Amino acid sequence: MASSSIKLDGFLRPLAIDTGLVLKLAKDLTSTFKTLSRESPDQFLTTPISEPILRHVAQSDSGRFLAIDIGGTNLRVGFVELLGTTPSDKQSNGLDGHRNGANGHVEQEKPSHDRLRLLLEQKEPIGNHLKNEKAEDLFKWIGSIIAGVVRKGVDELGLPSDADLPMGVTFSFPMYQSSLSQARLKDMGKGFAITSNLDLGEHLMKGYHSNWTPDIPRIKIAAISNDTIATLVSHIYQFPVESGQKTAMGLIVGTGCNATILMKLSSLPENKRPEHISVLPGQNPEDVRIAVNTEWSINGTAAPLRDLDLISSWDTELDEAGERPGFQPLEYMTAGRYLGELARLAFLDYLTTVLRHDPTDLPDGLHQRFGLTTTFISHLYPDSKKGPMLDQLRKEFKPTAQSDFNWAQDHANALHHIAKAIEVRAAGIIAAATLALLVCTEELPAWDSPPSAMTEEDKIPELVVGWTGGCIQHFQTYLEDCQTFLDDVLSLEYNGRPPARSRISTSNMSEERASGAQYGRAPSNRKETRTWPTSTDASRSGHDQDETADEQAPDFPVPRLPIEPVLEPELLESPMFRDMERHINSASNEVFADETPEADVETPLLKKVARSTSSSSTSSSTTTTNEPTKDPNNPYTGGVTVPQFWSIFLVVACTFFIFCFDATILASSHPVITSYFGASNSASWLSTAFLLTSTTFQPLIVRYTDSVGRKWPYVVTMGIFAAATVWCALAGSMTSLIVARAVCGLGAGGAMSCGGVLAGDLVPIEIRGIYQSYLNIAFGAGGMLGAALGGAMADHLGWRWEFGVQVPLILVCMAVAAWLIPPNAGLYDNKRESLVESMKVFDFTGSGLMTVSITFLILGLNLGGNILPWSNPLILTSLTIFTLGFPLFLLAERRATRPIMPLELVSTVPNANIVLSNFLGAVLINALIFNVPLYFQGVLLKSATTSGLYLLVPTVVSSVTGTATGYLIYRTKRLKWPLMVGSAGFLTGTVFLTSLNRSCPEALFLLALVPASAGQGFSFPGTFMALLNLWEQRRQAVVTSTIVLWRSLGMVLGVAGSSLVVQNALLFYLRRNVDLPGGEEENGAVIELVREKVAAVKGLEGVAREQVIRSYEDALRLTFLCCAVLAVGNLLLVAPIRLPRLGKGERRG
Repeated sequence: MASSSIKLDGFLRPLAIDTGLVLKLAKDLTSTFKTLSRESPDQFLTTPISEPILRHVAQSDSGRFLAIDIGGTNLRVGFVELLGTTPSDKQSNGLDGHRNGANGHVEQEKPSHDRLRLLLEQKEPIGNHLKNEKAEDLFKWIGSIIAGVVRKGVDELGLPSDADLPMGVTFSFPMYQSSLSQARLKDMGKGFAITSNLDLGEHLMKGYHSNWTPDIPRIKIAAISNDTIATLVSHIYQFPVESGQKTAMGLIVGTGCNATILMKLSSLPENKRPEHISVLPGQNPEDVRIAVNTEWSINGTAAPLRDLDLISSWDTELDEAGERPGFQPLEYMTAGRYLGELARLAFLDYLTTVLRHDPTDLPDGLHQRFGLTTTFISHLYPDSKKGPMLDQLRKEFKPTAQSDFNWAQDHANALHHIAKAIEVRAAGIIAAATLALLVCTEELPAWDSPPSAMTEEDKIPELVVGWTGGCIQHFQTYLEDCQTFLDDVLSLEYNGRPPARSRISTSNMSEERASGAQYGRAPSNRKETRTWPTSTDASRSGHDQDETADEQAPDFPVPRLPIEPVLEPELLESPMFRDMERHINSASNEVFADETPEADVETPLLKKVARSTSSSSTSSSTTTTNEPTKDPNNPYTGGVTVPQFWSIFLVVACTFFIFCFDATILASSHPVITSYFGASNSASWLSTAFLLTSTTFQPLIVRYTDSVGRKWPYVVTMGIFAAATVWCALAGSMTSLIVARAVCGLGAGGAMSCGGVLAGDLVPIEIRGIYQSYLNIAFGAGGMLGAALGGAMADHLGWRWEFGVQVPLILVCMAVAAWLIPPNAGLYDNKRESLVESMKVFDFTGSGLMTVSITFLILGLNLGGNILPWSNPLILTSLTIFTLGFPLFLLAERRATRPIMPLELVSTVPNANIVLSNFLGAVLINALIFNVPLYFQGVLLKSATTSGLYLLVPTVVSSVTGTATGYLIYRTKRLKWPLMVGSAGFLTGTVFLTSLNRSCPEALFLLALVPASAGQGFSFPGTFMALLNLWEQRRQAVVTSTIVLWRSLGMVLGVAGSSLVVQNALLFYLRRNVDLPGGEEENGAVIELVREKVAAVKGLEGVAREQVIRSYEDALRLTFLCCAVLAVGNLLLVAPIRLPRLGKGERRG
């Protein structure tokens, strides 16, 4: 026994935490939270209401309000009656004379809420068919439930039908708010198809109006709130400011974890401040505090936990198995959805590595993800009402019949200690985060500041942290341990004499429920606690508290007055008015988020309300019968048939073929064209003009399709390309041809992007890889055919026919697209916006700044060192405009409602890693493709024709590997390996090229082109698929345009940057190596000649040729070496990221 105990103590050391460590974590998190409040766009989200207003109203506000709560799985509707300062024991509930309680019913002997009561609550599950339908259908159903409850209010509560009824809304989804009663949604998630910028208040009003009849009142929205802010506000109402007590924070620790605080407006950056806030007369808005939803569990909180070694191998394993690794570090370690799974991983590790049990002998449940529930380990402690721990373990995990394994008491004890260690660590982390937030809000003094002078008679004011959540209430002694850490940390920091306003009590209802909060828990050694319970027995309708210990059921029966948004990663039932339904606790029926339906709920008034759709209200049942059926033989989305899809997809593939054919045929024939016009020095403008418009305008066009759909922008841009191609064929001057190519770029860039996004709209992400392969085939075939036929067509048909032959196929594609593409394909928020509506939210500022910045960057890089010297004023001005304009563009995107390029794509992991890897891949492959022919001609003295034929090798290799990559992604469902293999290919290829010299066999040079070309084939589709898999289906347009934009910039920088290195290095080496008998004059003439025309190297003789060849070889080796350094950086970018498997990212829809 002693040996087992010693082994277990050592095994659990990675979970150990103490007061000193919690203090260090609190200090580190304080700095982290301050940074996130300034910089994170998804955290520390503000509300348009101030603390003075909240506390002023809380003093005496009263009245009856309609309240609704829209959660991830359920809709709750009911009435909240605020009683002001009138004693509750003198109040009737309006129905039976009893003291106030949930739904107007409560046993006489039970305590009750002092300042409010809850009436006529109705709870309905939100069916998946409603989540997947249009917004109008979902809100029409919501309106029907609201109307039903309001009708009961008229009948049973005597509500007047001729006066508007104020309604408060709590909403467990992210929102933008400009006022208390208005909110626009961000992407909802949790299985909902609704995306961003939907006006919540407007849709709720429309939904109610469609169900309104003259016998019930109309409604008006008084306030909209997210759940954590509502928790804070409800406690401000429950605990108005009195001597020695102040509500300072709202905390949720249920299925998920979040907190809300009150922060000074002056401490927040300008871009996070609400447009309007309400203050009391005479107050300066800069001095007041506003409610801020922290979203503390996501993104940036990992660093302090990692720095203090609080993240164990089990935490890492849990994180990597999730749908979005690295997204919620703090929540994985503290919230109810994950603590049971964390215990399973640790327990399984202990059984197999410490006790040496064969994994195959252990019960199957221990090998299943979430097989061990938080509910089960919540009750696993000595003297539990659930029975002896060993009996619980044997009942929960029955050994397999084929195994001799049997549970022993040591096993049960070990699991109990593991659960307790996980709970204590979670309590310490929550305590540290709580203290950090209170320091950030200046409710507590800054760390290490001298304590205020106090006398023994001074009363230490108490900061109330209003909490809610089944996990913190029921999991072992989570709440009590959290309070212990709070007290001990402050005592440690201030040597037993905490400063004024530093004594904290976690509180949820009233002090008289303290004993009830501990009912059914593990015994505690603490003699004194300052924990107040979550709920009253009134809300439980007589249910035994031990029976409701479910991490998913935040137990808070107080109606939460709504205010603002949340980015909730997992389902968290809103504690607006809890009836505390009985949850099924067996492992087979454990409810997690949206995975299974909930158990039936029994309330005193509504009796048994089944969670199944069939037992919902009439309107809900009606909606269910109208749910569209899905053809099992049709995998495509967007409402298209299989033949219709293939026709559309063939159009997309054809346009890819044509645009790539157009680009490569011009590259191989532009000498003929420029010679025709006698303007060879203007050749680069043909490609520059095309690249300029295709790069700068495609993000704007694609973003616009979110408002008007994909169909007509796709057709129109194809039409622009067709018209501009005819213009090219008929051009009478070089200037006319250059302008025509610019218009071609506009059409080609828009049509290719629209086509790619359209294909994504119709093909689910799970099978997208194989269709991406088909597009790669079309792209590669167009490129190879254009390169092969360019010269022949120019010689035998004339260069004008190179453009003319493209027009008929484009016109056919236009006709098919206009006929078959659904008019609603890709519509933003499932509705078509008018021109005026789309212009209201269009990112004009960002679009203008991006267009100007990218235009001048391309101009500067394409002309600099090529047509004009780098010192030319035009080049310097162009690059200066980009340097100034691009940061302004990023700033504009931070504030835009519908940004052209969401900053999350370039500022968060792993999004930024993927985008930058894609960018570096484009830089590398274009630098190599641009300079390898120079090596063939300047070092190996091959002809231009031979060099061009050699380039067929990388073209074929990249096309083949790109096609194979898409198929392999489809088969393996794994997304990181193409990025790793692609990055390794780039590195191998650049190192290979760096190590070659002209004495190597010619076949070796061809072989050296293979790794980097294969890297391109793996990396480009890999980054594309990986990024799309991380984002919602309906945001793929902006994701696609962003990755294409950065890839295009990489192409430009690859050519321009490598050209800059080559030309400067070549000049250096020529000056060092060329030493001819004619002296400086002859040296200078040769240097100038070979820099202007690489073909001139072959015409040199003797020592001059050798010196020039050596200079070219050294310059190009240095260039390839620079590429190798970039390739190392590319590999380092993708190596540490973790990616979910295909179809298990954040895409929904």
